[in-house]
Amino acid sequence: EVTGKDAAAALNWIAANNLEKPVGRLTYTQILNSRGGIECDLTISRLAEDCFYIVTGTGFRTHDLAWIREHVPAGMDARIEDVTEAFGTLSLMGPHAVGTLRKVTTDSIDFPFGQFRVLHIAGHPVRALRVTYVGEKGWELHMPIAGLADVYDALMSAGGPAGLRPVGYRALESLRLEKGYRAWGSDITPNDTPFEAGLGWAVKLKSGIPFMGRDALIASRDRPLTKTLATFTTDREDIVLLGRETILRDGQFAGYLTSGGYGYTIGKPIGLGYVRAAGGVSDEYLATGRYELVVANETVAATLTLAPLYDPDNAKVKA
Repeated sequence: EVTGKDAAAALNWIAANNLEKPVGRLTYTQILNSRGGIECDLTISRLAEDCFYIVTGTGFRTHDLAWIREHVPAGMDARIEDVTEAFGTLSLMGPHAVGTLRKVTTDSIDFPFGQFRVLHIAGHPVRALRVTYVGEKGWELHMPIAGLADVYDALMSAGGPAGLRPVGYRALESLRLEKGYRAWGSDITPNDTPFEAGLGWAVKLKSGIPFMGRDALIASRDRPLTKTLATFTTDREDIVLLGRETILRDGQFAGYLTSGGYGYTIGKPIGLGYVRAAGGVSDEYLATGRYELVVANETVAATLTLAPLYDPDNAKVKA
């Protein structure tokens, strides 16, 4: 949590997306370094005018906390407290998430994607963040750690008849690949810019608001991208993609996969990876190539796409 009279100003300098939003809004954003590379990938919810709640990946807690602390502008009243140990988190997502949540709370859950509300479940206050990492409507539910078991039991009891069950990380990984959701540390790193990663829509470049990395992005804006993140599939279902497989375009080296897995909804192996070309990677360049992947020394035909493979219009997420 970041609090203080300058919390909004400090975070708006640190974050690439615009945080000047009303209380109750949630913002997906990257945090950039001076080169425009992606140092953090997270969500920031505005709990109050002077209080923000930052959620990042489990493995990035120490890195992201240190980066934010080190880059609060000098003299600003912005206090940072790591509240990780105080909260438990459950992600309730899928076709029956709405019906399940309605059974366990009398509070209204009819608020849009990109917002949050405090709900009461099993006698505990729960911060319900309307986001998803799996391509279906749902919520991240953040509650005091002492109430985690009670909330879990209430959800499992309510959702059991509809088939609610816990899932492992590999299931989540499969679903996020089908949506083309990026993973920090593999698909996006400090060496990749939001423009290269297809995340330029989450950058407040046109606002005129200064932020860390803005100058680097402006300097590169009018130059052709030399790499672009894309999604690859193969028609061969026996291929196992793990990441780091070589990408070939018209038979020539063009990059490598950054992550891989299998999409059980679409029934195909999926990989994300950067297509590279010193002369520039335009949409036309991407569309006109013939692609293959080198998997365990075997060359396999592949199809490139820039749109999500599942629900490309986000109709299910924003329903």
